[in-house]
Order: sequence, then structure tokens, then C-alpha cells
Amino acid sequence: MQCRFKSLARGRIFGLRRGNRMRGTGSTRPGSGRRVDYAPGRQSGVYAIEFAIVFPIFFLLFYGVLTFGLIFTAQQSLTLAAEDGARATLRYRLVTAPSTPSVMMSQLNERLKLACQVAADRVSWLQNAGAAPTCQAVVNGRCANADGTAGASMCVARFTGGVPSARVFCGYEASDQCQATLTVAYNYRANPLVPTVLGLGLVVPSNLQGVATVTLDPALLQRMGTGA
Repeated sequence: MQCRFKSLARGRIFGLRRGNRMRGTGSTRPGSGRRVDYAPGRQSGVYAIEFAIVFPIFFLLFYGVLTFGLIFTAQQSLTLAAEDGARATLRYRLVTAPSTPSVMMSQLNERLKLACQVAADRVSWLQNAGAAPTCQAVVNGRCANADGTAGASMCVARFTGGVPSARVFCGYEASDQCQATLTVAYNYRANPLVPTVLGLGLVVPSNLQGVATVTLDPALLQRMGTGA
């Protein structure tokens, strides 16, 4: 009887082990006596949950690298455009020597108009990608009197393609020097290079701009055939 009982017990254990090897879909949790089923369908559900958790993180990383990489590129382009445009004010070739302050201011207007044209050419890719950047050129110096002499107060002549808003006097003394400032700006928030994702548009800058300033030599403003 005892031998028969042992053989039956061994047969049951062997049958259970064989069944588990054939199915391969479950095991017994230690200490609980309960059988845990690891079905292929449940495994795929775990993978889907892991993907749903990890995908947003990788997407935000990729979006951040792409967005701020293009923002950095646009900022560098605007700075380079402003610098090249400011240098163009020093290379402008006069057609006739200015005889009156009005003629000199008119030619100075053409000089800064050329600067904005050079700057626009440097950032033409932004116009193709989004919108055209804006260019503003100003000259800071002493106010010019009607006879062309220097006044006591300071003036800012803004050039927007038309008549200058004020007359400035450019002299050789340190207090009479004129400085031309070129500002090239791009409204990134209104014209993003990468579409903004809901909630992430707040972290991108509203405006990008490059600024460059040069000191104008009075001899260049009065001599014909200057520049290259």
C-alpha cells in the first residue's frame, strides 16, 4: 500500500510538471499556492502601457531639440544680417558730393536703405520659411542746425524708406560722432518655424532680433567714390 501511494503521488507530480511544460503559460506564485497565468495577450498589454509612458517623453525631447535648434539658427542669422548690413553703410558709394545738409541726409538715407537690403538678403531663408524679418535703421548724433552746424541737443534720425525723421550732425570730435544702429527682428511667436504644441508655445521666445552698431566717419559722408 505504501509503495502504491508513493507511485501515485509521483505520477501526479510528473503529470503536473509535464502539463506546465507543454502549456508554458503559467506558474505557481511561491507561498500562495495560486497559479499565475502569463498569457501572450497580457504581455502585449504591458508593452502598450510602457510605450504610452515613454513615447511622450521622447517626443518632447525631440521637439525641444528641433525647435530650439532652429531658434538658435534663426538668432544667429539675424545677428549676422545686422552686422553685414551695418558694414554696408560704410561701403556705400556716393554719386555726388553733398552740398547741403539736406542732400547729405538724403544720401545717408540711401546708405541705410542699402544696409537693410543687405540684411534682408542674409535672412531670405526666413522669409521662405515663415515671414519676412523687419529692418530698422537709426542714426544717433547731435541735432543739425539749418546751416549744417551742430546743435546742443541730441537727435535720433529714423530711416524707414522715406524722409528721415530728424537731421543729425556728424563731426570728428568724440562728442559729435554719429552712430548707425541696424536692428533686424523676426516675430517668431506669430510665425514659428516649427508648429507649436499645445502648452509649449509659452516657452519659445516672442521675438528674435539682431542688433549691430557702427560709427560713421564724417569723411565717408562727404567724399565721393568711397567704399568698395
